Amino acid sequence: MSTSRISKITYSQDLSAESIIWVQKLVTKLLINELDIDYSVKAKLLHSADKRFRY
Repeated sequence: MSTSRISKITYSQDLSAESIIWVQKLVTKLLINELDIDYSVKAKLLHSADKRFRY
């Protein structure tokens, strides 16, 4: 397993709804990119996660 490139992510509950969604999408993308899996599986996971964040 490789070492993580992320050292710290801070989160404030005072963020607007749009900012909260942006942070959630960012964290999801970063976590999926850290998985040691095939790129096609990563693409499917990212697509699925993106669907959940749309209204």
